[in-house]
Amino acid sequence: MTERFRPYVTVAAIIECRGKFLLVSEYDEAPYPVYGQPAGHLERGEDPVSGIRREILEETGLDLAPEGLSGIYTYVKENETIQRYCFYVRDDTLPEKLTPHDPDQEILNAGWYSREELKELMPQFRTRLVKLSFEDYFAGSRYPLSILREVRP
Repeated sequence: MTERFRPYVTVAAIIECRGKFLLVSEYDEAPYPVYGQPAGHLERGEDPVSGIRREILEETGLDLAPEGLSGIYTYVKENETIQRYCFYVRDDTLPEKLTPHDPDQEILNAGWYSREELKELMPQFRTRLVKLSFEDYFAGSRYPLSILREVRP
């Protein structure tokens, strides 16, 4: 019997505050920092909402619950497939200074950027999914969390 294929599941969050958007920077495989939304892989036993709450806390220090989904994406690469859930949060009371609680110590910075600044940073986005999810969010894509249903034994 052949080994069963298992895609990766990732979560990301577009966080908007006072007209600015949160990006985290880190080194990936490039010699310069790359930018993306707070994001990461689901851990064993985690549902997407719990996963994004954990990732937001680790990468920004913010304890936030998502309001809804702005998109679900399937990213097919050469040797892997990534299923990504992109959530959104809009909260105009968030602090300007953020302190990541990153257990892996990979996050260099978490900061707020205007739409114009996002355009300037596009060449340094970590993946094409960062740009695509922002485009969908700006186009008004919004889906309720109720479309996600958790089923456990």
